Amino acid sequence: GVADRRVHDNLHELGDIENAIPVHQKAVDLTPDGHVNKAAYLCNLGHAFSSRFKCLYELGDIMKATAAYKQATENTSSHPLTRYRAACLWATLWSTYQSPSLGLDAYTAVLEIIPQVVWFGLTVHRQYEELPDIGRTINMAASMAISVGDLPRAVEWLEEGRSIVWKQILQLHTPLDELHQQHPDIADELSRISMALDNAGTSNFKNIQVDSEVEHKSVEEEGQNHRKLAAKYEELLQQVRELDGFSSFLRPKAFSELAPAASNSLIVVVNVAKFRCDALVLCTPREIVPVPLPTFSYQQAETLHLKLLSSLQAHGVRINRNGDRAVGWAEKDNQDHFRSVLADLWSHVVQPILSEIQQALYKNAHHSLPHITWCATGPLAFLPLHAAGIYGSGDPTKNINISDFAVSSYTTTLTAMLGSGSKPKQDPTKTPSVLIVSQPSTPGLPPLSGTMREVEVIQHYTSPDNTCHLTHELATVGAVLGEMSKHEIIHLACHGIQDMKNPLSSAFALYNGRLELNTLMKLSLKNAELAVLSACQTATGDENLPEEAVHLAAGMLAVGYPSVIATMWSIGDKDAPLIADKVYANLLGRHENSESQKVKMTPAYALHEAVKHLREEVSEMNFVKWVPSFTSEFSDGMEE
Repeated sequence: GVADRRVHDNLHELGDIENAIPVHQKAVDLTPDGHVNKAAYLCNLGHAFSSRFKCLYELGDIMKATAAYKQATENTSSHPLTRYRAACLWATLWSTYQSPSLGLDAYTAVLEIIPQVVWFGLTVHRQYEELPDIGRTINMAASMAISVGDLPRAVEWLEEGRSIVWKQILQLHTPLDELHQQHPDIADELSRISMALDNAGTSNFKNIQVDSEVEHKSVEEEGQNHRKLAAKYEELLQQVRELDGFSSFLRPKAFSELAPAASNSLIVVVNVAKFRCDALVLCTPREIVPVPLPTFSYQQAETLHLKLLSSLQAHGVRINRNGDRAVGWAEKDNQDHFRSVLADLWSHVVQPILSEIQQALYKNAHHSLPHITWCATGPLAFLPLHAAGIYGSGDPTKNINISDFAVSSYTTTLTAMLGSGSKPKQDPTKTPSVLIVSQPSTPGLPPLSGTMREVEVIQHYTSPDNTCHLTHELATVGAVLGEMSKHEIIHLACHGIQDMKNPLSSAFALYNGRLELNTLMKLSLKNAELAVLSACQTATGDENLPEEAVHLAAGMLAVGYPSVIATMWSIGDKDAPLIADKVYANLLGRHENSESQKVKMTPAYALHEAVKHLREEVSEMNFVKWVPSFTSEFSDGMEE
């Protein structure tokens, strides 16, 4: 009975598809090339062939579907979002049924269209909705490039994905803004043409009447008009790309431009895609070492993220975001999985990478541990790679973790690491000056009693001439803004407020109100070196998720601090002073005995030592206390 009914339904569906194909084909044939609606009609035709393939499994239908999607992608006068979707379908079909190398051609088209979709084709609200999907598409594209051995292209594509995401999250200058600052005329012209192309689709030639001569003629004219606009747009793009500094405008930066980021540190880019997971290690500006991660998966990264949330919950780090599925799971589970999360990260991600790059690691180490900068994608971006390891096993010889082999820090993008190279290097003999902002009792927020002790600890390493301390009612928004540009280091011991919906409204809670990222972005900080975000727990007590902490840290990088020390979740009142003590001892050396001045460390090394000390103090198994601290860096001043 059931089987018969299924066969009947399938035949019925097949009948519908067989009837639909000629109708869609006719719509395509009657629409001139270059007409704005042509891509949409071609997509409908592609869907029909694709559906017929699912009924009859004849490869010919896959060929016809891909041909339709490919043609839709190439119809440059259609809306970028329609072309993007067509290109994704073309890429998926070719990678699945043909070969990865053919899939690569299709993904190349996808990546050409993405910047246009993001910067021209979507309202801000829609950009947020489309971003996760675009991110996954780019991870898929990169995994395709890796599988055919085109590693530079994989790095280029992943970088494009990361920079789009961060530019969106922090609403940084879009490529068009940057063009506008230097070449306003061509930028205005490009905006005008892209808007005209965008609006072309809103005219009323939706239903093409076959018998109307007039109608057909105006469709033809409209098609010609769209073709002219599209050609003009392409011509302007070429002109822009010939301008100095704009060669990769609206397209991924070439690997040769990104490679110098690996001059001072090994960079490990980890790609987590549905199809496969890999690390790409930039050992030197010329060498990329691929490390497949066959025992790791997208699914596993998501599960580890959930387990981390549940462990935080079990330790009373409050996370109750409204209606968030992940948090719902975490609340039900409410167990401490820290040890297993860190062990899985070690076994499936970090250890395979370290064993593959052993030689490169030690080439990069100058009488100290080598430095790795992590750039992770997808759900892996929210996990503490810097603490991966096997802890607390019955046999102590089995215990092993990443901090025995390398110092870790994170970067949002490779481009970020390039930008900082242009900053003048600070004189190493000059003691940096420190601005300390503390709020032991901000009006209307829970007290942070540990901040008093934290400040004393820092002042032990700084001289009064090189320090400015703003606390209680002196730490107003205006006072802090007025002092920031005078100091190389800022230490913020106050509540941090994360705003997920509008990340630029994330802020530090000061005596008389909020100091928002928005406001900080307007400052010009020429000699900024380091921001330490210490007791920055989220004042609302909710939303305290690992990825949010990334926003305040990434925000401070975007404001102009080349290094940021922050925590993935709020740390204990007693632990912050312990970390501060060791960080500043390592950064500044002790000021009373200037003769025997210690070697000063870069922030990543200073924090590494501080966390090692904290781990011994609070006991290694007390993960919630020592795991959260991390360094995020734009650049790496070489150690020693």
